[in-house]
Amino acid sequence: MVASAFQEAKLRGAIIGGVARNYWEVPRLTFDIDFTVEANPAGIETVIAALADHGFEVLKAQGREQASGPDFVQLYNRDIAQVVELQAAKTPFQEELLRRAIALDDTGLRVARREDLIVLKLLALRPKDRDDLRELASNASIDWDYVRHWCDVWQVTDRLENLLRAIAEDAANR
Repeated sequence: MVASAFQEAKLRGAIIGGVARNYWEVPRLTFDIDFTVEANPAGIETVIAALADHGFEVLKAQGREQASGPDFVQLYNRDIAQVVELQAAKTPFQEELLRRAIALDDTGLRVARREDLIVLKLLALRPKDRDDLRELASNASIDWDYVRHWCDVWQVTDRLENLLRAIAEDAANR
């Protein structure tokens, strides 16, 4: 239903958060589906309306009145206990995340790349993000130059350095 809502709205989006992390690593429990979506107010409203037709209601909407459209919308379907969150891509990083996202299948759904998830999780840095970061960053094919660039932009390079030290310690202890 989410994929068809995006198709109906012709809205480009990418799965981020726990579901995207689960695409790249052994799955863990997560309670919502997070998306970064292009900052297209009409497209976002079309997705909201399509999901409303499937029992979703808007719980939060930040910036919905802005000409650029909402920054964040959280929807919830009580019947299936499902949360869907939409974050509008209003920064160069988010736009790059959308450009780099890879197709999951023929539904049109896309998932953020591992490097973009690392940057997002370094920005949020909640306890569950710390665990996710160690797993996501353990892959040998990470483009660390890309990650470092965006960490510099967001001024979280210190967090990246802490992560890299933790990964090195993990490797030394194996």
